[in-house]
Amino acid sequence: MSRTIQEIYNEAVRERNKRMELTEFSSDSKLSIMNALTWVVSAVIHGFEAILDTFAVDISTTINQRINGTPVYYANALLKYQQGDILQVREDGLAFGYESVDETKQIITQVSYSESSSEVNLDNKLILKVATGSKGKLSAIPAQELVMINAYIHKIKFAGTRIEVTSLEGDVLIPRVSVFYDGAVLESQLYDAIEESLNSYIMNIDFDSGIYISKVFEAIRSVDHVTDVYIDTDAIPEQGVFLAHYNSDGIISQPQKIIRMTHTHSGYIKQSTGKDQEQSLPGFKQAIKLIIDNGCDTNCLQTD
Repeated sequence: MSRTIQEIYNEAVRERNKRMELTEFSSDSKLSIMNALTWVVSAVIHGFEAILDTFAVDISTTINQRINGTPVYYANALLKYQQGDILQVREDGLAFGYESVDETKQIITQVSYSESSSEVNLDNKLILKVATGSKGKLSAIPAQELVMINAYIHKIKFAGTRIEVTSLEGDVLIPRVSVFYDGAVLESQLYDAIEESLNSYIMNIDFDSGIYISKVFEAIRSVDHVTDVYIDTDAIPEQGVFLAHYNSDGIISQPQKIIRMTHTHSGYIKQSTGKDQEQSLPGFKQAIKLIIDNGCDTNCLQTD
């Protein structure tokens, strides 16, 4: 950061006063020739330092935007992938792109990255999660298309870089909890309102962000007429917030209970469709138990 003219001037005067041969020119008057020259030189130095600051900012911006093989670079490259188009690399090999930009062919809409390490390989592996569709309606990239995407990323990657692009079906959220309400509305209306609130939570959550139990509870509590959300430790089946994820072979796991928070395998969550492998997984309405809140503690009788 450049110094002010006053700071430069004061430093110059202190340095000048250290020299015996210049003591005869010492003067407190700002109108003296020596002080006037010192002020002019200080202004020139300040201008030069300001130019250097601007230059440093420009260099920093250029470095941050250059093709340097960072995870952000690969994530941005995936967002620019165009289905069915041929990637063209510039003759000097320093840049790549398509002949024309067609946003309708850019099927990848969400990307996140992480690095994994193993005892077998000393170098870390960059894992890129991708999905297509809009927030709240995300889906996995088809396996055949994922092969083309991996070929695309391997064409532009830096030598020696280990990269894997994955795209899985969404993790299934199962909020198996007891919800207390004031009894002022029909159960069917309240179920619809809770489902809408949870879908809104899914819609607004960032891609590959953490899934917190408190956030799920908050979405349910925000519904009108809901008074409390409770996990009954004696209930059968076991209550809690669960997550079931698909593996790379497309096989869904058994639901895993979230203790406080967890991360998804796919990068996004969804409600159970109740079909195919999700047939045994309950949707929001099936997982949630509604209980009229009588205003008594957990040891007293409640009406469900």
